[in-house]
Amino acid sequence: MKLAAIMASFLIVSACESPLKDLPDNDLADQMYACTVSNEQTPGFAIRCDNLSRECERRRDEGRYVC
Repeated sequence: MKLAAIMASFLIVSACESPLKDLPDNDLADQMYACTVSNEQTPGFAIRCDNLSRECERRRDEGRYVC
């Protein structure tokens, strides 16, 4: 039972990994730039821009100043 709980926890944590992690730096910078200059106000676009911003912060914390 403990083993199953540990495995389930591992799967949940690994599922939380950002899909943007594999996005090349230049693509991330380009997409983040599009967020800053766009007038689009759809909820999906705003969520995407928020996710991109968090990925930029994550990379900045690693010492990679991409955006």
